[in-house]
Amino acid sequence: MRGMFFVVILIVSSMLSGCGNDQDKIVTNYCKALEAGKLDDAVSYLSKSARQELEKAGGKSLLTSAADVFKQRKGIKKITISKRDVKGDTAMIMFVYNFKDGTTSSDFFPLVKEDGKWKISK
Repeated sequence: MRGMFFVVILIVSSMLSGCGNDQDKIVTNYCKALEAGKLDDAVSYLSKSARQELEKAGGKSLLTSAADVFKQRKGIKKITISKRDVKGDTAMIMFVYNFKDGTTSSDFFPLVKEDGKWKISK
């Protein structure tokens, strides 16, 4: 009986860990990677076209500038998704940064599904 209970818990845990919104996670993970200075990780959340645009605009130094803004505001306390609009293989995620210095800022990212995974396309 104990073995069956363990199997049921394992199955339920697996199902719940899949819950949540992939688009929200991409936005949050991208911002956290920037904040931590993990620029290669941040780039991994970008679509192919967004990576090309990033290279044209200055490459990772541009991402460093964004990370510096997070540092100036003492880091990210919380990211709150304010609106999500998903249409097929595209999405628009609007969110609010709550910074540790008490300030807030609104932003948005367009996303696209690329090779079965959501990527930031801006």
